[in-house]
Amino acid sequence: MSLPIDHINRYVSNVDKFIEFYQSVLGYWLIGLGIKQNGHKYAILQGQGHELFISEKDGFEAVNENLRHIGYSVDNADKVLEGLKQKGYADIEQQVIVKQYSRQIYIKDPDGMEIDLIQWTDKQGFYQSLKID
Repeated sequence: MSLPIDHINRYVSNVDKFIEFYQSVLGYWLIGLGIKQNGHKYAILQGQGHELFISEKDGFEAVNENLRHIGYSVDNADKVLEGLKQKGYADIEQQVIVKQYSRQIYIKDPDGMEIDLIQWTDKQGFYQSLKID
């Protein structure tokens, strides 16, 4: 039995920018906001079946060396991309990347973490192509 993800906890450069990004782009909702005992701002955002805890940290440096990206499923990549462009999170020239088994959009969060917005067109075919049983 695999365990469901309960939460993700990460440091960020600016809590307010992340709240805006995760609400506007990924549909999270804010469930907690405050100042920790060390004086740093924190927020708790609710996603689908999990929570995202974010907080600021002295001397924060964005390091994305061991996590390639975070992927989110979308129903309609074209519609999502149109919304991203309207909100200023995607360049006007950006297009959906069409692959054999998916349609994808890659964007970066405020600290440069890659976000993959994926519309699967044939997820089973993808896994079969990898020869996964």
